[in-house]
Amino acid sequence: MTRPPIAAIAALALALFLGFTSNASAATRMGLKATDETVIAHVGDIPITLGAFNAFIHQLPANIQAQAQANKPAFLEALIQRMLMLRHADESNFLGTERVKMQIERARREILIGEALRRIEEGARPKAAEILAEYERNKAKYTKGGKVTAAHIMVASEKEAVDLLEKVKKGGDFAELAKKYSLAPERALGGSLGEMERGYSQRTGLPEIIEQTAFSLEPGAHSGIVRSIYGWHVVKTSKKEGARQLDFSDVEGKITKEMSERNRQEAMRQKFLELTERYKVKRYLENLK
Repeated sequence: MTRPPIAAIAALALALFLGFTSNASAATRMGLKATDETVIAHVGDIPITLGAFNAFIHQLPANIQAQAQANKPAFLEALIQRMLMLRHADESNFLGTERVKMQIERARREILIGEALRRIEEGARPKAAEILAEYERNKAKYTKGGKVTAAHIMVASEKEAVDLLEKVKKGGDFAELAKKYSLAPERALGGSLGEMERGYSQRTGLPEIIEQTAFSLEPGAHSGIVRSIYGWHVVKTSKKEGARQLDFSDVEGKITKEMSERNRQEAMRQKFLELTERYKVKRYLENLK
């Protein structure tokens, strides 16, 4: 007989320990009715019906379910073996041993901590009205497309930037000024950054402030002095294509995920502050040496 995969056996074991000893209740928990009462096995006086076994398979991950459907005898055998081990362990009073008691206590603690965290996260989940309000406040952020063709000149000091800006204002050729004065890698190209879409700076390492400035300018306009971590810049936008506003339905999932994570972090922070005060936490860091 072919044995089911280890992952499948582990999943079967987990389901067993969550309460498969009652066929009817197992089927109910899976949202199914054990209409087929044909008995397919007995473990002592405990029957396993076909309906309950199918409900049991139904709770497994989808990829494991397919394997189980194709190899039901092997999965039934795995279940029987697990039930045999459980009965043996119960009759042997393993529950009374210190090792098992410690494991049960550890599991109890983890279950309780997990439940506490789950409830905090559930309480932090944003409401529909809050998600919509977030969208309305930040509509400009939720756009698709939009392109600019831009160039920039970078110099090393604010004084040089002031002098440069004067030359630009007086009608100096932007590309020639870039070739002469710019310290940026685009100098040889007359400062040209080419055609940019939103997110260009994240992909290339261009300072984000340069991208933002380029998108804020009208075609043919140049900026004032813009400072980045690399120096002082003057930016010029020569072409611009408008971006399409994304509908709420397009970004609802993204906003929900972002808000949920932000709310979760804040809720955790507040809860730990509250509990630290309530239970009078003291730290003796000097004893960590």
